[in-house]
Amino acid sequence: MSRSPIIKARQASLTYATRRGPIAAVDSVSLAIDLGECVAILGRSGSGKSTLLALLGGLCAPTAGEVCFTGRPWTERTAREVSHLRASQVGLLLQDGGLLPGLRALDNVLLPAVLAGRPRASLVPRAEQLLGLVGLADRWDAYPAELSGGQQRRVALARALAAEPAVILADEPTGDLDTLAAGEITAILARLRADRATAIVIATHDPALAAIADRRLWMERGRCTEASAATLPPVSPAVALPVSPESAREVAFEPAPVALVPQRPAIGVEALGRSWLPFLAGLAIAAAAVAVFDGLVATKQEAVVETARVQRRLAKEMALQDLRADVDEVTVDDRAEAAVSVFLQNYRPERPLHVLGPTLEVAIQRDGRWESVSCALEESPAGIRTIGSDKTLVSLGFRVPEGSYDELLRGYLHIRIGAAMVVSDRPDGTGDLFERLDAYYIYLRDPRRTEDEVRRANGWGDKATVPLWIAMPSH
Repeated sequence: MSRSPIIKARQASLTYATRRGPIAAVDSVSLAIDLGECVAILGRSGSGKSTLLALLGGLCAPTAGEVCFTGRPWTERTAREVSHLRASQVGLLLQDGGLLPGLRALDNVLLPAVLAGRPRASLVPRAEQLLGLVGLADRWDAYPAELSGGQQRRVALARALAAEPAVILADEPTGDLDTLAAGEITAILARLRADRATAIVIATHDPALAAIADRRLWMERGRCTEASAATLPPVSPAVALPVSPESAREVAFEPAPVALVPQRPAIGVEALGRSWLPFLAGLAIAAAAVAVFDGLVATKQEAVVETARVQRRLAKEMALQDLRADVDEVTVDDRAEAAVSVFLQNYRPERPLHVLGPTLEVAIQRDGRWESVSCALEESPAGIRTIGSDKTLVSLGFRVPEGSYDELLRGYLHIRIGAAMVVSDRPDGTGDLFERLDAYYIYLRDPRRTEDEVRRANGWGDKATVPLWIAMPSH
């Protein structure tokens, strides 16, 4: 097989400024991805894997060095050329799937090829084929909200393949999925790897997914090196998938719902043709109504729409800008019982703000995945809370879990605190409501290790402060 680099990075770096100095998310990375090659990029959370994928796909420009696609740097291309190449040559599989909620599964799959300028009617058969490949041919008309997380991820994979790209960039394609759903995604990528028609670059924590790659790279603190046996996580025989072309083609998906009536995807023009008489009749009636009531109805409807738009904008502004929420304090006692206080605060107290909730949950990072921790609110949310300029505290308690955990900072557990709340401008919870979902991240010192042990593990001085917890930005 003839091999030539489809993507090549030369000393590529991406550095961003912070209040305490610059941070190199990607630091002088040089690598080449050949046509038909499958490469896995492994590393801890925050090591720079997602940022490197963004550089390789031209989603952002390096602050130093260059990234070339088909032999030419992304930065030397026009914005129009970059957009066309990304739509036609680069298949992106994002961590959250990235499906548009207002489009059916079929339309989501068609989107990249349509953006690349191909006629929609000729694309439907291929979109059907791709949905069949991922086991969702019978769910072509389902919206993302009607699909499970694993099914959404499979639709996103079909969309990444829609334009027959030269390269697929997959960011944690099995992250947050159960074992069965992760196995389905892995088997599909193994089949693509066996076909050798597309270059595949995968950022992952999943050792079973990394096992299908031709090469494995390791990222740490923005640096990328060839992975050694010492740095790679072990692959359990229970989750390792076969990677031969024959076995990779055997993928078992869940059957279609029993009550689902079989129906082939219909192009919009065909559907209109089947119902042209009702359509024309409805159009005539609507035209007559508009002619009679034009002035009054149009003015009233316009006012209603504008009022709803303003109310929605104000509700969103209140929930996301006026309401401040974050971790206020964390304590841990000798029995490893932790207490976390989350505060709510209204930055514009002259505009009333009311919150239902919040409900809180806690998770710890183990082996690159978030594992839920049993927790309990110290007091149940008393209905709708009125939030003023003073902090309103909501506390929960949990036991610091035993066993191993991911140490992004030596001696500290990586903790995620999730909060869900509904915001309203009325004390009775009526009006335009806005749901807000937050995630707060902290490093929590392991109560089973002394401060001296933590200092030695991190190479800190004998008198260095060892905080109990460290707030982290959302990531």
